[in-house]
Amino acid sequence: MKPLALLLPRIVFHRAAQTQPGACLPAATASAVWARTLEIQGEMQRSRAGHSPGVNLLLRYMQWDCALYRALQEQGIGQQQAGEWIEQINWQIFTPASALALKVSRLRSRRLPARIKWLLDALFSLVFTRPFRRTNLPAAAGVAFDVQVCPLASYLREQGAPQLTHFAACSLDYRMAKDWGVSLQRTQTLAGGAAHCDFRFSVPRE
Repeated sequence: MKPLALLLPRIVFHRAAQTQPGACLPAATASAVWARTLEIQGEMQRSRAGHSPGVNLLLRYMQWDCALYRALQEQGIGQQQAGEWIEQINWQIFTPASALALKVSRLRSRRLPARIKWLLDALFSLVFTRPFRRTNLPAAAGVAFDVQVCPLASYLREQGAPQLTHFAACSLDYRMAKDWGVSLQRTQTLAGGAAHCDFRFSVPRE
């Protein structure tokens, strides 16, 4: 019997996939896509690396993303459309956690700059742990840091789908920032071939 930690991502991912792309494809095609996704994910599972619980969970979702991405393309869906659907799926999955984190941050401080810094520090302490590696930088207003190692980008590159990182992970940073009431500027990413990802969060004046 599979542990809940392995079953939960499958249940959550399948539920989200029923709206994107499940609702956008003919029923027979959607059924075939999901059946093929299960086959591909089962093959990929054997080579999954073990890290901290937080990183393992993220990689588990990246694995499902990659499996669905391949299954969609086998059905003639283009990379752009497949990627956009996966972006929607992942945002649907992670939106509740992002919103809850913002609410919890109010217990830390009333000031948005302090809350955003605390949120990002908490994420890198609890979820984006090793082998993630970041370097905090001074910022006059907001939060700035560089990420030198991203296991999500590395994993999808190893799977032959580096372009999927933008949809499955990178794009969600901008959505999260918007929901938190801040803006994110980023000029380069590891997934795009740069030496690091430059995160620059700007916080509105209070």
